[in-house]
Amino acid sequence: MRTKLLPGAATSFPWLQREVPGQEPERIELEDFPFVLGRNESCDFQILSSRVSREHVEIVRDGTGFRLHDLKSTNGTFLNGQRIEDARLNDGDLVVIADVEFTFHRGGEGSARKTVTQVMGFDNTTVEGEEQSAFREMIYAIRACQETLLHRAIRNRFQPIVDLAENKCVGYEAIQRASQAEEPSGSQRLLAATDCRLTERLGHLHRMVAAEHVARIPDCSLLFVNLQPAEVGADAIPDSLVRLAQLAGGKRIVAEIPDSAVVDIPYFRDFRNKLRELGVGVCYDGFAGSPHQIRAQAEFAPDYLKLAPVLARGVDRSTQRQQQIQALVEAANEIGVALIADGVHTENEAQTCNSLGCKLGQGDYFGRAQTIDWPAEGFGGA
Repeated sequence: MRTKLLPGAATSFPWLQREVPGQEPERIELEDFPFVLGRNESCDFQILSSRVSREHVEIVRDGTGFRLHDLKSTNGTFLNGQRIEDARLNDGDLVVIADVEFTFHRGGEGSARKTVTQVMGFDNTTVEGEEQSAFREMIYAIRACQETLLHRAIRNRFQPIVDLAENKCVGYEAIQRASQAEEPSGSQRLLAATDCRLTERLGHLHRMVAAEHVARIPDCSLLFVNLQPAEVGADAIPDSLVRLAQLAGGKRIVAEIPDSAVVDIPYFRDFRNKLRELGVGVCYDGFAGSPHQIRAQAEFAPDYLKLAPVLARGVDRSTQRQQQIQALVEAANEIGVALIADGVHTENEAQTCNSLGCKLGQGDYFGRAQTIDWPAEGFGGA
């Protein structure tokens, strides 16, 4: 059953505003409900992307409000940076489907999106108490992000990645950190977790600055940079990573993809293959699965597989943990993947991981993450 809204004299339909890079935003009127978005031509709004399911998500009328309902899509629906199955839609909410962004506008009498400019006045009749405080913190986080982009106020930290057999530093992971504060606030963490163009630009700037800085570090050949889940599959990412190699003085760039974002579907395989074709290394980060899961990745295997830090913690004292890592090493060797033991804190842990077949190691034992100003020639203890 479909519901059709009939606007009154002082009302308007709810709508989605689609952000199109380099173009004016597209306005999509929501007249009939449920309103379905997906890849099929039969959907109320068609999104031409292999990352989008045939019928991906729907917007439904819920009394006087609206709800966003995911239709069991493969890659999920994100509302204000959080993956949802069903959630209430509020005016100004950010909806992300694959790499497509929409802003929901409720419409109707007295409706107005709470934008950065509008909210900064904080009319207390509009938002009160905790809601007002949350809006204020988010606006400050947005402005801080904009200032960071404008002034390139980036402070990356770098942690060594070590060849365990030779006890030699072979590369660094760039860990993102803005210079305004040592620890991000809650609103900054929320903004960082939000799938939007602002955070994408910030991530790209972090990687650019990291590449410029690591070019000054001698005797290493690898720079590991982090990708956010929302960036995986984005068309512009592969070429942007290739440009990083030039900024990094010829060092090989390795894209770290969170293990949670690794999926055996066409768009992900195409993305991984494109990176490999361009000479960009691929690392799946935070792996804590089974040998079977490693073997299942044979057709879209990474160059490196970084184990979750919990696996290395106390491995020298745990026979069960040693057997677990050894089984993972054997499976990785079968498909030509180098394992990185992350979270190594002691010499005994490093020696044990080496004896089990892990090729590379990372953790506080080899050096904590520090800014570029530290002496790059030494490591081997916190």
